Amino acid sequence: MPNFVESEPQKLYLELTSACNLDCAMCYRKSWPHSPSQLPQELLEKILLEIPQLKDLKEVVVGGAGEPTDSPSFVYASRQLAGKHLTLTTNGTLLHQREICRVVADCYQRVVVSVDGEGETFLKIRGTPLEQVIAGIKTLKNTGAKQEILLQFVLNRDNAQDIFSVIDIAARLNLQGVIVSNVVPATKDWAVKILYSQHENPVARKLFNQVRNYSFRWGVNMTVPNYELKTDRRCRFVDDGATYLNCRGEVVPCYRFAHTSKEFTFGREKTVVPHVFGEIGGSSLVQIWNSPGYQHYRYTIYNNLYPSCLDCELVEGCEIVSTTTWDCQGNMPTCGDCLWARNFVLCP
Repeated sequence: MPNFVESEPQKLYLELTSACNLDCAMCYRKSWPHSPSQLPQELLEKILLEIPQLKDLKEVVVGGAGEPTDSPSFVYASRQLAGKHLTLTTNGTLLHQREICRVVADCYQRVVVSVDGEGETFLKIRGTPLEQVIAGIKTLKNTGAKQEILLQFVLNRDNAQDIFSVIDIAARLNLQGVIVSNVVPATKDWAVKILYSQHENPVARKLFNQVRNYSFRWGVNMTVPNYELKTDRRCRFVDDGATYLNCRGEVVPCYRFAHTSKEFTFGREKTVVPHVFGEIGGSSLVQIWNSPGYQHYRYTIYNNLYPSCLDCELVEGCEIVSTTTWDCQGNMPTCGDCLWARNFVLCP
């Protein structure tokens, strides 16, 4: 349970870069109004000095909007963080490189690799052959490292049937499981490809029942999202005591509020605006975490003291939901239509 008084983060998402070596079809970076950037070295050094002092910190997730293994700082930062419980989120395309593979094997306890289909489906989405990613995973496993390796599958209508092939891959490579997340549409074209709904969803229910049975048969652990709108709202970032340092050195609460972007929530276009509680260049992470604004935010979200826009009868005529700036109860930012809180979208 997160504390709303003086405390420390228990989980840190560290974004070394917002640049990526791929240009995936569904990536929300396509809606960005700004160029990708790297975490400045002086800010990286500052956070690397602070992390060992955080006694309550249980996990550091190296990932974010960009591809961390493509960052010039990746090897150095990973070596400096060795000894902490490290999770890497990656597209896996560079794991076959000797230096990258060695540092991942030496420093990381958990690796989550994006695989959204097999063969032509993967190539269409990621723009690179799946064989390159499989080769990287095999290279990593051949080091003898004992870390947990999982696949992450971003589900949409076009690749739904490929999930069975991805389960096959996990079984064949003896991986620890598959995490399934629904897509967050960044364009109108992708808005019509979502498989989740606000109402009863027999198509998705049938698919997930088949997926569960298939994964049981192969002994593959599955983490699956919701496919129908449920009443329950839980923010895993707040529940886990997590915070996020983006590549500009800004402390934000989660993936969603790390960068300016567009998202379509059940067809409604929204501008997502970064919500910054402080900059690591001017304050320590703990000072920012314990600032009154950040404490109040965590308290509000943890206790669900904010409106539920997804099932509000006035949402279709509401101008407030066009951005994440604020909501009808005066909360800033607004999480009223967050797809993560409804468990439609899952992040490691």
